[in-house]
Amino acid sequence: MEQQAQPSYWPSVMIGALIIGLIMSVLGIISQYMTISSEPVGSSFNLAQGIGTFACLAGAIGGFFAVRHYALENEITFPIGKGALVGFFTGVVGTLISTVISLIWQYVVDPELNQAVYDWSVRNLEAQNLPAEQFEMALNFIPEPGSMSTLLWGLGIGIVVLGILNMISGIIGAKVFAKEEEF
Repeated sequence: MEQQAQPSYWPSVMIGALIIGLIMSVLGIISQYMTISSEPVGSSFNLAQGIGTFACLAGAIGGFFAVRHYALENEITFPIGKGALVGFFTGVVGTLISTVISLIWQYVVDPELNQAVYDWSVRNLEAQNLPAEQFEMALNFIPEPGSMSTLLWGLGIGIVVLGILNMISGIIGAKVFAKEEEF
């Protein structure tokens, strides 16, 4: 019995990745502007950081939508493993898209934004009135704006975290939209 080849899932991956890349970029930029417009009070968590966390969680929906698009657009069924793969690729590509948009914003639209966020973070740390040794140690955890290591760490963490979250949402999408037929 000859098995029929299934259509490429890459158009669906790109649609889901564009959705989450845009959502994460916009929410991330809004979060940064909210941060620098607030007064540093020494708090380790604020509303702007909550928006950044929400952006990550919102980015997890890409796998679900990519699998939905792939299953319904092509009117096919497939195992949840393929849903996981579509979701994972959606998270990886979405992270790359978000990173490119953020770099364009950082170097073309508002080159001073990252330095302003860094300066705000240092002032916020100073407001905590930590002993000098603890202050220096905490300062080492604030990423230097525009450094290659900061970019690579953020990209790596984004790929892993969003890849896994979208893999899970891709599995859920496959269970909902692409159920294998029973024999």
